[in-house]
Amino acid sequence: MGWLSRFLKGSGYLYPALDVGTSSLKLVQSERKGSSYKVKTYGVKEYGEQVFAGTEIIDEFELIRSIKELFKELKVKDKQVIIHVPLNSCFYSVLSVPATKDPEEAVTEYMQSIISPEEFPLVKIDYRVLPISIEKGNMDIAIAAVRKDFLEGRIKLLQKAGLEPVVIDIEPAAINNQFYLNNPEQTATPVCLVDIGASYTKVIISFGGYPYITRNVEYGGISLTEQIQKEFMLSFEDAERLKRGEPIKEYKPEDIKEIALRFLKKIITETLWTIENFKDRFNLDVDSIYLYGGTAKLEGIEEVFNELTGKECVRGAPLSFAGIPECEEFAVATGLSLRYKGDKNAKV
Repeated sequence: MGWLSRFLKGSGYLYPALDVGTSSLKLVQSERKGSSYKVKTYGVKEYGEQVFAGTEIIDEFELIRSIKELFKELKVKDKQVIIHVPLNSCFYSVLSVPATKDPEEAVTEYMQSIISPEEFPLVKIDYRVLPISIEKGNMDIAIAAVRKDFLEGRIKLLQKAGLEPVVIDIEPAAINNQFYLNNPEQTATPVCLVDIGASYTKVIISFGGYPYITRNVEYGGISLTEQIQKEFMLSFEDAERLKRGEPIKEYKPEDIKEIALRFLKKIITETLWTIENFKDRFNLDVDSIYLYGGTAKLEGIEEVFNELTGKECVRGAPLSFAGIPECEEFAVATGLSLRYKGDKNAKV
């Protein structure tokens, strides 16, 4: 897509992909050998101090320091990087219109119906006509939009860390693309991808190799940690360790089962709502759910999702294409790592 690749110069080299999360950084650099991929390096860096408050960066110094340290620890010398726009900071949708309609006209009419005339010049909009369509006789158009000041701010931040973005992707596309890299046989049926991050949960319904519906939920792993902290009167650090499966003081990981269940019920409610929305729009059922993000490591999460959704639920493994199991928190960075300068054939 145009604005997502305006830095492209034309090369198949895969640069390091940096996922700037609200609680940590994740980096993946892949290598392409013919039609296959392998991982050159990957790693994670948790912030030493709070960096984000919601979507706002409140400690730029700590973020820049963490970025520099991660690159140093992984011995990554590349200064050109691939980054993304989080789902909470962008708009993404698929518009289905009659195949005879002019795509640009359809996109303009749609975006003007949801963005005020005053806001319109402040937003960068791009679209792509997908090579598939769910309804016969229609044309499906993927639309992405982001505020120009967000893009400019994120670029300046990376430049302060000594880096230069060469590709800017959107989060739902990254999560989608890593899924189909690892599961190419799944294009014929819709799937639900749930990425439970630290502050936000992203729900994506994909079909035919493309994300169709997205939902951003302001509820993530930090909320669960805070609930554990409050109920057991622990420090945030101890509550986080208990959540991750470490016994703390007199408490064992199984002691948080009921708290985790209440937390997951909220995520599942949002997931089922998104699945129903997809079915209402496109008349297709979703039978499989894949779980990503650091909180997807939660003990028993698959069983809870299976029971409460009635669907097949498994933990995703973003780096399984390279023989690396688990690593649920690397979904975004892995998807980003597949993009390259001159990448004109990227799915989204």
